[in-house]
Amino acid sequence: MNKRADGSAQISLSKNSMLQNNNSENSMLSAQALEESRKVTSNVEQIHNSATVVSGAIAYGKAFQILADQPVSLIGLAKNERDAVVISALADEFGNEHVLSKFGDDIWNFSPDILAVNRSEASKKIIWSREIPSDLIDDAKIAVYCSIRQGRNGVAWAASTAAAFGSRIDFFLRYLSGIGVRKFSDVSPVHISNYINQCKGNIEASTIYSYLHIVDLAWSFSKELDNPLPDHPFRGKTLYDAVGKWGARSNKSGKSGKTPVIPRSVQKKIWLHCEATLDQSESVFLRRDCGEIDAMSAELIAIRDSTLYQLQICTGMRNSESTGVVNGCWRSEIKNILYDRKVVFHWINTREVKTTGGAFLDYLAPGELFESMEKLKRYAEPLQERLADEAKWLEAILKTEADEEGLFSNNKNFLENIERIRRIKEIGKHLMLTVSYGSSDQLGDGTRIDVMTSYDCNVALRRVVRTAGAKWQIANHQCRRTFAWNVANSRLGRMGLVFIKWQFKHVSISWTQLYAANPNQEQALYEEFGEAMFESKTDLITAWNDADCRLSGGAGKRLMQTRAIPARSMSQLVQATADAVVLRSTGHAWCMSGTRGCHGQGVYDPTTCGGCSQAIIDESQGSRWQMIHLENLRLAAVTDCGPVVSEKIRRAIIMSERVLSDLNIPLPSTTQALAYEAGEWSE
Repeated sequence: MNKRADGSAQISLSKNSMLQNNNSENSMLSAQALEESRKVTSNVEQIHNSATVVSGAIAYGKAFQILADQPVSLIGLAKNERDAVVISALADEFGNEHVLSKFGDDIWNFSPDILAVNRSEASKKIIWSREIPSDLIDDAKIAVYCSIRQGRNGVAWAASTAAAFGSRIDFFLRYLSGIGVRKFSDVSPVHISNYINQCKGNIEASTIYSYLHIVDLAWSFSKELDNPLPDHPFRGKTLYDAVGKWGARSNKSGKSGKTPVIPRSVQKKIWLHCEATLDQSESVFLRRDCGEIDAMSAELIAIRDSTLYQLQICTGMRNSESTGVVNGCWRSEIKNILYDRKVVFHWINTREVKTTGGAFLDYLAPGELFESMEKLKRYAEPLQERLADEAKWLEAILKTEADEEGLFSNNKNFLENIERIRRIKEIGKHLMLTVSYGSSDQLGDGTRIDVMTSYDCNVALRRVVRTAGAKWQIANHQCRRTFAWNVANSRLGRMGLVFIKWQFKHVSISWTQLYAANPNQEQALYEEFGEAMFESKTDLITAWNDADCRLSGGAGKRLMQTRAIPARSMSQLVQATADAVVLRSTGHAWCMSGTRGCHGQGVYDPTTCGGCSQAIIDESQGSRWQMIHLENLRLAAVTDCGPVVSEKIRRAIIMSERVLSDLNIPLPSTTQALAYEAGEWSE
């Protein structure tokens, strides 16, 4: 267990993150703590990077010198000179740099430059169609090249952005070719308008946007093109406005429209299934090690898939981060939080690509998840050995002579072989491994080992849901969204995720303190916590403002009275209220008093909340009050506690009856009373 000095960090969070700095002592992190954090990060990076070291002086990887020598602008180059401009390159084990793609090639391969390991090989390439007029293709290539080398507004594209963009280029260019347009100089705003009108109603605005993005780039880099657009393609509008706005860009809680939260009932089924699967893992590993089952049997795949779900639902990692975990990337440490309070933190380190461009970050995890990670490591061991054997096999092949066509005995040329070796060294210690089809390794059976792609992971998660007996169309990104939702609602006290026993145990520590405990965390995840908290509050307040919603408590009754007053914009009113009001659950009421009022006495004495002016009790808490009423009746049966206690119990019974009446919920039945006495009450 690593022990490091603590401090706190000055953190820059978005206005919408709603993180509250509870104490000024948490706002600055000492230089010592920052230096210690850098040391830990450096050590973990060595764990990741050690997977890329081979038997030569230099690891297989990117070729920096060749790429640095390429021109930023293509203006003034002859066609043959432009076609020779290097798009991508890689280095062999001795540091020799080799061109992978040139401007004039039909395929631009960005594999060495894309850090996310969960991308398929096909998704790392742009394939330029020969069926589209060459003048359109050449100018489209120029626009993409300039986006990579120059960038729009000074922000250059990453290789992953260019590759993703390339998958959508053909759609509009084929449309132009189909109507007889062979150059961008022949494209008019009418062509654009007609295309948008044809697509509307059948295709989402965001998809139309992606199809027309090449036109937007062509206009931005008009000076670079051979045949530039004569007029503004969108009649002075932005592409976003031209295709019709979509989404909720300015919505404070605007991510809810895209990504659904996995329902609690589904979460419970999946979680229990994953636990049961992993509990049986030891016997599965023994059968594999004895040769009874192979390394990719259904039982072993179930262990991997279950760990994938647990990792994503318990840490908030995106799929690109969860598939990036490697041997030994988890650790525990003791930190001193406020007032020398010692807290054990458990971290999993992985590469974050989306917001940091490839930095290795720590994700807070429940310690119990480490047991699952150890099981995942055992799952991956034979697959990692197969990868290592493939690398040796390929290196041996490269020492032989190629045939007249430049192909070696595995029907791959030199560049294809060293690119595969580079890939093996990149993923050699990764854990989320699978068998991919289409190319052979040393076994010659048409398969080889690779990291699971995002598609593979979606299939895996759906397999878990199906075998768990749940009905839900799950996807990778739902896990992060659900994690943020669970954390926010656990903070509110809105839901007790008893079935996820490991999840985010540091509830009593403020988010600011948690972030300050380790500055090497993903800031965007904490911002999503704040967005989920805000959204949860707006959901609650919206429901309370419904005319049919029955409320109790002092604040609840006042809120019911204000419904009669019309509001100009209910959504604005709800958002303003959610932004200003502090809400926390006592389990049987919603408290708005913050640190004032009873100072938490209502958590232990429900009658305090029933009559409190700062309390709101809604129908979702009705069954709790039925149980409270039964407990009051049970206490009333005790007759030897004196008049003071008897009077208090009498008032408590009156209060629980009043709350149930306010909520229009009946007093508990005899059947419910018997179930309560037997400990079998179910809300």
